[in-house]
Amino acid sequence: MTALSKSSILDELAKGNLVVSPLLSERQIGPSSVDLRMGTVVLVARAGKQSHVDPEAYVDQKSHPGMEARRQKHERFDVIFKDSFLLHPGSLALVPTLEWIAVPAYLQGVVTARSSWAREGLNIASATIINPRYRGIVTLELANFGEIPIKLYPGLRIAQLALYTLERRNAAIDDAPEEPESRQFECSFEPEAGNLARRDEAFIPLD
Repeated sequence: MTALSKSSILDELAKGNLVVSPLLSERQIGPSSVDLRMGTVVLVARAGKQSHVDPEAYVDQKSHPGMEARRQKHERFDVIFKDSFLLHPGSLALVPTLEWIAVPAYLQGVVTARSSWAREGLNIASATIINPRYRGIVTLELANFGEIPIKLYPGLRIAQLALYTLERRNAAIDDAPEEPESRQFECSFEPEAGNLARRDEAFIPLD
């Protein structure tokens, strides 16, 4: 894979092959990445009535136990611009990017925390892979690895998106349409919990 430079990113944006919208400032585009801003919704993981995370509860998410598990797991906060949210040490929060992203079939994105925030203890729990042909917001899994709370404001540049060209060995396979259920978070506009049991149902012993 080859990383896109600033000029290549600008070229892809100009042609409409790559979409990162809204871009509020040209300063969001660095030498080899695009800065992403915090959106206005925060989902904080809470223990609630759950003693543990159980993939079995996700097998049938339309059932009452499955829906109840998802409701109890996260507490939602709507944070307006100029307001703030405190991320406490040891907390995990799902936060959408302000930007909506569309990636062409020949590119892959990787989202990581900006180093200036990482040095304050703010961490994106896992480097988020943006698959080719993805459409939607990016959900950031924010964790506070420091010892004091971090105040976050919607609109702040807290993450960065690097883009890479993919090597094509079999065009027929690479360009084949994916199955509808293969994209769990396709066209997302808000953060949401993932389905832990997705495609692994056969390995979960149900009563």
